[in-house]
Amino acid sequence: MELSLLAYVVLFGLSGVACLASIPRARTIQHPGTRNALIVFLVSAALWCGGYLGYLLAPTTTSKLALYIIGFTFAFVAVGAWVCFCVEYTGRSVQNMPFLYPTLAVFLFFIVLKITNPLHNLYFTTEWTTEPFPHLAINHQLLYWVVLGLSYSVIMVGFFMLAERLYYTGTDSRPLVILFGITGVPALATILSSQIETLLPLMYEPPGVAVFAVGTLFVYFDRFEAIRLTGGVTDPTIYLDQSKRVRDYNQAAEAIFPALTDGIGDSIDAISSTLADHISEPGVVPVTENGETRYYEVTTTSFLSGEVETGRLVSITDVTDRETYRKQLEQKTEQLEALNRVVRHDIRNDMAVVLGWAETLRDHVDEDGEAALEHVLQSSSHVVELTDTAHVFVESLTGDSTVKLKPVNLRSTIEAELTTVQETHSDAHFEIVSGFPQVTVQANEMLSSVFRNLLGNAVRHNDKAVPEITVTGCLNGNSVQIRVADNGPGIPDEQKEHIFGKGEKGVDSPGSGIGLYLVYTLMNQFDGDVWVEDNEPTGSVFVVKLPIHDPTQL
Repeated sequence: MELSLLAYVVLFGLSGVACLASIPRARTIQHPGTRNALIVFLVSAALWCGGYLGYLLAPTTTSKLALYIIGFTFAFVAVGAWVCFCVEYTGRSVQNMPFLYPTLAVFLFFIVLKITNPLHNLYFTTEWTTEPFPHLAINHQLLYWVVLGLSYSVIMVGFFMLAERLYYTGTDSRPLVILFGITGVPALATILSSQIETLLPLMYEPPGVAVFAVGTLFVYFDRFEAIRLTGGVTDPTIYLDQSKRVRDYNQAAEAIFPALTDGIGDSIDAISSTLADHISEPGVVPVTENGETRYYEVTTTSFLSGEVETGRLVSITDVTDRETYRKQLEQKTEQLEALNRVVRHDIRNDMAVVLGWAETLRDHVDEDGEAALEHVLQSSSHVVELTDTAHVFVESLTGDSTVKLKPVNLRSTIEAELTTVQETHSDAHFEIVSGFPQVTVQANEMLSSVFRNLLGNAVRHNDKAVPEITVTGCLNGNSVQIRVADNGPGIPDEQKEHIFGKGEKGVDSPGSGIGLYLVYTLMNQFDGDVWVEDNEPTGSVFVVKLPIHDPTQL
């Protein structure tokens, strides 16, 4: 075998072996898209080399031509696989590529032209020659150079995507820049092969592919994986190895934690002890800089090889606005609880004293003073009721975020509240219409406050000499509707949507005090609803809709 022929055999043989040997390592890449595209790229490059080896060593013209076409075709397949690899590695998706199916159709069209070249010779023609050694020479035609130019343009798009990814990474990406660059260097030999007599008119990219594969998958594999994880995300990101040492980070993370600069290989505890405390138990990390404190939520994603953790991706999200709002809510909650203590203890106790002394005056006032005394007693009782309502209202706002519901007997609750209201408003007439449903609803002990406020309002805002309040109920699918009707003055249509303080700020809403706003708040917690309608001939009807606890028992 001539020395020049042996050089080509060794060049393409070693390149093909290196590509095949890299495939098991490529199978360990975490990201499925990147892994699959790179494996196809390496397999294509290996078959590319195998086709060229067969072309150089096959004994007959037919076999040489067939094997050259195989290598020639898989060279084109490698171009497509390279672009897919670049797309997936940089955080994009092949499935979301624009004009995907038209591109695939054009790609397959050129592959068919390559395979059928012996029929049309648009790509190349062949002839036997003796220089630089006896071989079947390939004479490239115009279509070859056109497709080669298009292929290089597409390959450069892939290099641009890689360059963009490497730019945004925080670690030293120069080794990978060099490796990616080496992949494209042999293209110079391909372009110049038609001008240099000692070079066969082949495509010489496989050696570059081999160097790239060995370098990224065996020498700089951790850095290769780390850059894929951190370089393409806008949120701050840090990649740690299994020992919680920094393997990579992006510029956004470096802006928050300047200690990351030149911190590759350092323990995350050396970068920020506060951040390190939240690696195992994610949470919110405060970071103060120039007198300003910002809050970041830390979450981690583990990477496993089998059942062994190989690293963690630490994602850092700015939640300053959320945390500021939460702290404001906590402060308002404390203020409400303080107000609740004042209302329940000081005001209620003082009003209890007023009621007690007022009761002792019953036997000491004449007939002219009885009416005034009765007004004092009613107003004092109303103030005590308001303190109870205020207490329930504050409890509904400051209690647990998740309201605990349970089965509540609806009729028993309403009857108990009717009895209580009747004791206070003995001049009013109350009635529960017969046929009221005997059901349990999904609520809690605060349901009594709903009906206490509705019944009390029906009397207090009534302008008739004898207020008449009627309570009816009916089933409606998996819910029950309770209607509290009165014979008062009614509510104008323009106020119906605002009577519960909907969309307003609590007690400052244009409704009837905090009572109806409490009703609205509690109904939301019960997953129910409340609204007001007109009564006939006069008055209003407050409609309460509640979910039945167990609809199957109906």
